[in-house]
Amino acid sequence: MKKISILILTMLISFLMYLSFFEVDAKSYMSDKTEISVDLEVSGAEALCQTDDGYIWIAQYAGLTRYDSKEYVTYKEFEEDGEKYDIINVRALQTKDNVLYIATDSNLFIYKDNHFKRANIDAGAFSDIVLNEVTNEIYIASNKGLYIYNIDTDTGDALKIIKNVSDVVVDKKRNDYYYELQSGVYNSKGEPIFSYPKITEIYGYNDMMLICQDDGLIHTYNFETKELTEAVYNVSNQTNKLLYSEEDNVLYAGGEAILSIIDLATGEIATASGLENGSKLVDLLIDYEGNLWIASHNVTASGVSIITQNALLDFLYDDPTWKLVGTDKDDKIANLRKNVHAIERFGNYLYIVAAADIFIYDLTANAIIDTNPIMDKIIEKAKAIYSDDYKNKFFSNDVEIYNNKVYFIVTNIGLVEYNPDTQDVVIYDKDYVQNHLDASGENLDSMLDTSKYLRQYKDYLVIGSNDGLLRFDGSQFKLKTGYKVLYINKDSDGALLFNTSKGIFRISDDFVNVEEIPTNNGVAGNRLKFLDDGEYLYFNLNSRLFRTYTKDGKRVIEEITIPHIKGSIVELSKIKYKDKKGEVHSKYVIGSQTQIYITSSLSDDNLNTADDNKLINYEFYDSTNGLQPIIANTSGFYDEETQKYYFQTTTGIFVYNFSEKQEITTPVKLAINSIDLDDTRSYGEYLEISRHTYRVIFNLSIFGFKPNKGYTVYYKLDGVDDDYHVVSDVNRNITYTNLSGGEYHFHAYVIDEYGQQSNEVEVTIVKEKYVYEQVWFWIMIALVTVAAILGLNFLIIRIKTRASLRRQLEYKNITVESIQAIARTIDAKDEYTNGHSIRVGYYSKLIAQNLNMKEDEVDNIYYIALLHDIGKIAIPDSILNKPGRLTDEEFAVMKSHTTRGAKILHGISTIPQIIEGAKSHHEKYDGSGYPEGLKGEDIPYVARIICCADCFDAMASKRVYKEPFGLDKIISEFERCSGTQFDPHIAKVVVEMIKSGKLKPYTAENTYLGSDGKTHRIKKEEA
Repeated sequence: MKKISILILTMLISFLMYLSFFEVDAKSYMSDKTEISVDLEVSGAEALCQTDDGYIWIAQYAGLTRYDSKEYVTYKEFEEDGEKYDIINVRALQTKDNVLYIATDSNLFIYKDNHFKRANIDAGAFSDIVLNEVTNEIYIASNKGLYIYNIDTDTGDALKIIKNVSDVVVDKKRNDYYYELQSGVYNSKGEPIFSYPKITEIYGYNDMMLICQDDGLIHTYNFETKELTEAVYNVSNQTNKLLYSEEDNVLYAGGEAILSIIDLATGEIATASGLENGSKLVDLLIDYEGNLWIASHNVTASGVSIITQNALLDFLYDDPTWKLVGTDKDDKIANLRKNVHAIERFGNYLYIVAAADIFIYDLTANAIIDTNPIMDKIIEKAKAIYSDDYKNKFFSNDVEIYNNKVYFIVTNIGLVEYNPDTQDVVIYDKDYVQNHLDASGENLDSMLDTSKYLRQYKDYLVIGSNDGLLRFDGSQFKLKTGYKVLYINKDSDGALLFNTSKGIFRISDDFVNVEEIPTNNGVAGNRLKFLDDGEYLYFNLNSRLFRTYTKDGKRVIEEITIPHIKGSIVELSKIKYKDKKGEVHSKYVIGSQTQIYITSSLSDDNLNTADDNKLINYEFYDSTNGLQPIIANTSGFYDEETQKYYFQTTTGIFVYNFSEKQEITTPVKLAINSIDLDDTRSYGEYLEISRHTYRVIFNLSIFGFKPNKGYTVYYKLDGVDDDYHVVSDVNRNITYTNLSGGEYHFHAYVIDEYGQQSNEVEVTIVKEKYVYEQVWFWIMIALVTVAAILGLNFLIIRIKTRASLRRQLEYKNITVESIQAIARTIDAKDEYTNGHSIRVGYYSKLIAQNLNMKEDEVDNIYYIALLHDIGKIAIPDSILNKPGRLTDEEFAVMKSHTTRGAKILHGISTIPQIIEGAKSHHEKYDGSGYPEGLKGEDIPYVARIICCADCFDAMASKRVYKEPFGLDKIISEFERCSGTQFDPHIAKVVVEMIKSGKLKPYTAENTYLGSDGKTHRIKKEEA
């Protein structure tokens, strides 16, 4: 297993090495890079297919492999209805509605919803299958004949019982078909269409069928007109497989070690040879991203190759991408010729400066011209200086246009001037410069020998070297020494800037004054490039990019984070270009040694200030797009006329075209590969899992087959995660452990390098619950708990209530006894009415009960009646106990006991109307009473009741001045005084009570009802 893992890892790394650079040769392109070459552990790759979910399927002799850009899964057998089937010798693949149809040498298998099954057909050994999407039928070519399989009914019928049908083409529009035998091609009626003993491929697209011969000739047959044409295309190679690209309107032809591309609009044919695993190309596929997949099969070389969409564009379109290749790989000079240092355009020519050569490229002819007076003159000079050893002595570094002439700086040679009009070449060597230096005493020993840069500023040229700067105005030179120049540029005002490893400097036009621009932020490193953009001055320290600007009079230095950058920044510029509408736009170009970033803004609007000023939106290119390492200490060239940017690399030139819209890629696809439940692998969008499952792992498949900078994965599990988690695409296995029972929804999606979102996948998992996780269990627990709490509370409340009632009764008894004691005290002062207050309280209570008053109101009337004469405490004993008749003055004092009683009771608030009872019990219903002469309903109700009880006691009691009245007399008095002294309703109730025996006068043996609800015998002293 370890060996297999290492092998797969090796294959994957190999899979990411893409074809991208080609040598132009009229109508062929030659790859000089290793293509993807994948040895899938088995011999042969027979067919390719991509299902709608994004998986690439690879048919092989020993199995069927599924690939998701990272992981290979090989299927070799499956079991259905107790019978095992081997998935071996897979010949062809087709797909529809995310269902895969697999043709082997003996069976047609179907893969759907992560399960295999055998189709209900026996058609022998398959050689090809073709899908008719219109009728939902699959046409099968086999050794037994031509069969048709209906997807909907899972049944198959024989169309032609002819041995060894090798291929079939379906005319979907007319629901017709054609098939191939060893002798040629036939229509559905069995009539020969084309006779040839060595046909290698028949292929249908639109209204056309293509018929390929083994010698490379390709014929066409029109389905509608039934016309056959003679050889339309000649790919000069046996064609094993054809594939039509509707988007590009081209045909890809896979042959013997050669891939041909036929432009159907022009008929031109481009070829790519030297494919690493391309001995015999047997199948072709264009995936959803636009990449071309190639299956190859041969005894000595087999596998799968992929050519990225970007590399395909190099096949299809004539973009000026050059390779400057020497004649001998072991020749140092030949290798140096590949290293491009500078490019400049003058007229219709590009001047390309390589390390050991200078090329003149004719943009009209798209070719390097043969005659080169520049190199002739340089070589002549080198031979004069170094004799036969001249090849290792000079290196060309830079080129610049000045005064309608082309200038080159060549190490150990000098400044070379070329006049394109006259083709004259002039070399300004050290002796010439020394003789034309305005400061003749200065030393030029190493100035020109280490010169690397040429720049035009205003009306002069500037040469930068390890020893300083040299200024040339067309005739005179001026020198500024003491600086090891790494780069020369100008600021937004056109002033000359240069940098060293120590900083960036501004120099005056006369080369006298030098001013340093503060860029020291405490970080050491080589300042290779800088760019003055007006508000900001951008500069790098190795691989780090900074900007400096003035804010509030102070110099501010900030770092800009470039994502995924590798190596030092060697390219930094800003260009302007026009779109198709003629509107002018700007873009920044940032190049590391192996990468290119192109962005429309380096301002805050394109920086994530919360993430170290990280660059957000940009286009990205690296080796997977054909970019070879950019040479340090060089500068790219932007051609304003063609709006193309030329990058100098170790193997040639990489071109970016600003005038062409850079296509945003198709959003990446995402799928759930599988779901691991502990040690069991499961599939599907809905899973019910055991309550004993501890670990759940969602295995993601991200179908990004072409180069990318990495994806960002967003995922969450509803019920567990409040928000999405964010991880890189390295983490494709999302793990959750110890989930509680219940239903969960897993969501995931991917964001690519362009900010595009993939499809969102969702999986529902229902985990079986333990008993204690069931709702009904907790409802029962809750009900039992509530019942227990209620029962306990009931007991506690009952106990407390009983105690409270006891306490209340005790307090009530204390209150009643206290009031009774006060009443007895009152009565004790009046020797003639002893017990009067107790009796009036008793009578008042009985009357209130028979008036159907509430219990608490009855109790209150009892308490009030007991204290109704409390004012007598303030009456002098001489008046209160006078045996004879009272004088008017004495009677007035006696009547004041009502108001005095009200004052005494004024502070009691717990017994409602207690004051009214004491004050108004001598008021009469007709208004003739005292103290206020109240009348009728204005008299408080409690006072009207006490008035009746007070009079009943006065009539029923023995006094010194009279004997007790009989009951009949009392009744007649109540009836007589009803409406005058007494409330008529109350008087009526009192009469009914007397008649019914409910109201009786007290005697020594009488009993009365106490406030506790019990009957008490009246004591003699109370009577």
